[in-house]
Amino acid sequence: MRRHSGTCSTVLTDNRRLDGAMLRRLFIGQCLVLALHLAYLPAWLAGLALGVAGYRVVQRRRHLPRASLLLRLAAVGGLVVGLRAQYGTLGSMEGLIGLLLGVYLLKLLETHDRRDARVLVMIGLVAVAVAFLHDQGLLMAAGALVAVAWLVQSLIWLAGAATLRQAWGETAWLLGLSAPLMALLFLGMPRLGPLWAMPQLDRAATGLTDTIAPGDVAELSRSDARAFRARFLGPVPSPAQRYWRVYTLSHFDGIRWSRVTPEEQAATLGVPPARVARSGRRSPWAGEAQSRFEAELLLEPDSRPWRPSLGTPLTVDEPQRFLSDATLEGRAPLESRALLVLTSSGISPTYPGAVPLTWHTLLPRDGNPRTRALARRLWRESGADPERYLRAVLARFGQAPYRYTLSPPRLTGTDRMDAFLFDSRAGYCTHYASATAMLARLAGIPARVVAGFLGGERHPEGHFTVRDYDAHAWVEVWRHGAWRRLDPTAAIAPERIEQGPQAVAGSEAFLADAPFSPLRWRELGWANQLRLGWERLEYRWQRGVVGYQDEARRTLVAELVRRLEGLLDLLAARLPGQGALSPFLGLLGALVLALGGTRLARRGRRYLRVRGDERMLIRELQAWLARRGLGARPGESPAAHLRRIVPQAGRAGQALEACARDLERLAYAPVEDAERRERQRHLRRSVGEVRRHLPRRPVGR
Repeated sequence: MRRHSGTCSTVLTDNRRLDGAMLRRLFIGQCLVLALHLAYLPAWLAGLALGVAGYRVVQRRRHLPRASLLLRLAAVGGLVVGLRAQYGTLGSMEGLIGLLLGVYLLKLLETHDRRDARVLVMIGLVAVAVAFLHDQGLLMAAGALVAVAWLVQSLIWLAGAATLRQAWGETAWLLGLSAPLMALLFLGMPRLGPLWAMPQLDRAATGLTDTIAPGDVAELSRSDARAFRARFLGPVPSPAQRYWRVYTLSHFDGIRWSRVTPEEQAATLGVPPARVARSGRRSPWAGEAQSRFEAELLLEPDSRPWRPSLGTPLTVDEPQRFLSDATLEGRAPLESRALLVLTSSGISPTYPGAVPLTWHTLLPRDGNPRTRALARRLWRESGADPERYLRAVLARFGQAPYRYTLSPPRLTGTDRMDAFLFDSRAGYCTHYASATAMLARLAGIPARVVAGFLGGERHPEGHFTVRDYDAHAWVEVWRHGAWRRLDPTAAIAPERIEQGPQAVAGSEAFLADAPFSPLRWRELGWANQLRLGWERLEYRWQRGVVGYQDEARRTLVAELVRRLEGLLDLLAARLPGQGALSPFLGLLGALVLALGGTRLARRGRRYLRVRGDERMLIRELQAWLARRGLGARPGESPAAHLRRIVPQAGRAGQALEACARDLERLAYAPVEDAERRERQRHLRRSVGEVRRHLPRRPVGR
């Protein structure tokens, strides 16, 4: 490491006390690492960092003794208690990450010398890597790069950097050298599965659940959280066709609709689980259904394994779990964002499913008497014609005083359907879907509720973003040998179907829980362009970097091999003699490998030879300098030779001075083994500095 000639000649040994400037650098590094985690971990960790830093400041100013073992144990105990109170356990992923980060912050209490500082920096690098368990977005990657750069330059200072410019120059050099290797490993290394299991983050990127009651989904209109993104690889569905199916809710207890899991269905029917759910790349239930839409989905992390599909899912590029109720599940929850390519029919399923149709006509024996009376009256008025009856139900919702609102009144009691249909008469999609499905079942028409998303924002470059506020519920009824979509929302608020929930009149609850959302500025042209530009950049990052999969790697490698073969074929065609090029190229490749192996072997032997012999190292340096016109004079000692040429060495002058000091210390002073090893390491670094920075033409010539 380069040093000023005026600095102290003592090498920074491992037990040398750290100064205030180094402690400030370490604390700034802690702040940068903490910033990566703070949005996902308790805010009191920031108070912990400030408390530890404040204690060290007071300790240095008042010359207090080091933190006692009792104080450090108490701090760790408080950290454990705080995390246990926050998460209920230390076995969760959040708890483990919080423990790592807390220990990293508390380590500053006992950081007094270089060895402690190196340990602190290394823990910080581990904490930076762990931050990607929270998020792998572009902002996280940029923040991690800043934190890593700061931690690396802290290591450079610990290694003996003399100036700020030198420290950051070495940092840029090291990061630049590592970038090609990082890119090569990223592009060429196969993606390996996890080697061990860890408790996963219990997160739900969307608020959509598999149990709904009137009013539940309405709360989602208050959030702008992203559910998933979609890019269509063929025809693009119209707004009225973008019904993203997630859950099929077939059980109704008089208050709420809920999903019956495949395991519960199999147990109730007394059939093998394979009758209601199968894993694979193609749906076993859809038969010869025609694919209308093919989409690439970028899914957000979620602790539940749901996967959206447009209508009936048909095929996927990775094995998934196909359910007989026309929904799609992953075989495991998503721990990070993932890509999924699927084809779907765009319409409701044309098969009944594994359960009998009578399953979808079940209702509680009593409750909601006014709703039951309404169903009997409409059935009589429709002449017992199911089609006329369903039209009458939808027509009723399209008349006053029924209204569509994102802020429906709260419904309580056991007869909530009566309260909605005859008292409040105001609701959201859940209210109308629940009422429609119940009225259909009261007439003996098989019906079920489907929960999912409707619509999505289309970006200028073509992909769609579906958010929490796009959550929607509709109805499927069994008619003429197939399920048919029936959306009562289209009868009362058609603008919701075409334009989204923000278009509904009186939508004061829209984004109520996201007061700083950039979506609130969509009407402001320049602000909306900035938002769309950032989302486009982030989407490309997720698809191209985070979503880089084995298939993309194999495609890239195959393309590189194909181009290389094409180049070789071109060379063979231009040289005379068919087939003469292959042996020549093989011989040339073997010769290059042999020469490269020989050179590496020589360098290895040289390294082992000079590693513990400073005199041989300096002799090699003097010979190298002599080849550049800076040789030693007759009778001149090695140290005097190096000091004499310092003025002509430019940026390498400081390193030459350091070489001379270390050589004299090692040759003439009695030193302990630990200091000798440290001096030899420092001497090798200084020789490397001279070789890198000596100008081609000596200064002054």
